[in-house]
Amino acid sequence: MTSDTIELVERVRRRLKEHENPCKIAGPAPESAISEAEAALGCTFPPSYRTFLRTFGGIMIPPHLGIVHDFVGVANGQPEAGGSPATAAEAPPGDATDVVRRTLRARAERKLGDHLVVVGIGAQHQEWFCLDVSKPTSTGEYPVLMFDARDNALDQQFYEDFGQMLEEVMGFVADNLEQPLD
Repeated sequence: MTSDTIELVERVRRRLKEHENPCKIAGPAPESAISEAEAALGCTFPPSYRTFLRTFGGIMIPPHLGIVHDFVGVANGQPEAGGSPATAAEAPPGDATDVVRRTLRARAERKLGDHLVVVGIGAQHQEWFCLDVSKPTSTGEYPVLMFDARDNALDQQFYEDFGQMLEEVMGFVADNLEQPLD
């Protein structure tokens, strides 16, 4: 995840606030919480996702704005103010914003493969964007696949890595926010 992506997220956050349609940023996750999440899921997070967690912790944008509306973070011991109403229909409070609870629940209830880690919730009901930790690149990144929980099936690879997913979704949101309102 680059400094340009970080600035893009901040620009989107400011623009959404101007439109009175705020995004929620959980706040930086401590290294201890990131390490505990990796241990619980039996994997190492890729550099782009680790940077995201240390920088933002988790991000939720209004569901109608992007293909991914919830970039799932880690529980850092701090209760999230206001809960997570955008995903309440998909998961009990707390599950939606925590990569460990969200992934373990998906593995138990939807037979999500042990090599998949849920890092994004799609705009369509029960679309999960997952890191495929069985396919590391030379830089330690993993591809992001879409899992359709309605069919209990992998759909396709959507992004080369988490950083690309965050950058493309936030870029799309930023472009749409620049359009004049009708």
